[in-house]
Amino acid sequence: MLERLRYDRAPQLTRAIDRLRRRAAPGDYSTLWTNAIYGWDNARWSAEERYLAEVVRASEQIKSSILECGSGLTTLLMAAVAARSGVQIHALENNPGWHARVAGAIREFGLTNVTVHFAPLRDFGEFDWYDAPLGSLPNDFGLVVCDGPPAGGRGGRRGTLPIMHEKLVPGCLIMLDDANRPAERELLKQWVRDYGAMPELRPSSRGFARVRLPGA
Repeated sequence: MLERLRYDRAPQLTRAIDRLRRRAAPGDYSTLWTNAIYGWDNARWSAEERYLAEVVRASEQIKSSILECGSGLTTLLMAAVAARSGVQIHALENNPGWHARVAGAIREFGLTNVTVHFAPLRDFGEFDWYDAPLGSLPNDFGLVVCDGPPAGGRGGRRGTLPIMHEKLVPGCLIMLDDANRPAERELLKQWVRDYGAMPELRPSSRGFARVRLPGA
C-alpha cells in the first residue's frame, strides 16, 4: 500500500514541473503548489504554498544567477521556470542523504540549469555556515533563497551575507523563510543595520520576508 501511495504521488510533481517549463507560474492559491508539495512527499519540511509561489515567481523574473541555501522542492520548481530564460541556479546542501535525493530528482527531470553543491557546515568563528565552493560560484547572484542552514545550528542563517555578500549584485532580492521565528527576526534587524537591507514581511503560518539589498 505504501509503495502504491508513493507511485500515485509522483505524477503530481511531474505535471507541476512540466507546466512550469512551458508557462508562467500561477498565483499564490493555485492547486499547482499543493499538488507539487504532495508529489514531493516531504510536506513536513517543504515550503508553504505562498512562499513556494513567491520564490518560483521571483526566479522566473530574475535575469542573473540564483543562490539557494538549502535544497528541495523549491530547487526543482525554480529550475523549471528559470530554464526558460537560461538562468543558472546554485544550491548549497549540507545533508548528504538529502543532497543525494535532490540531485537524483534533478537528473530524473533533466534540469540541466541547476547544480546542488554538497557543502558541509564549517566553523567560521562566530557561526557555522556552508563550506561553499566560493571560487567556482558566479559573481552575479540576483536572487537568494534562504531556507538553511537548518534551525538549531550555531548562528543559524547568520553567515548568509557575511560569506556571500561579495557574490551578490546590487539590489539583490533575498527570500527568507521562517520569518516568524525569533532568530530570523533578529537576523533581519542585523541585515538592516549592517547592509541597509529593506525587508517586507509576508504573513503565513511560518512567515517569510522579501528582503531587498540597496542598489536597485
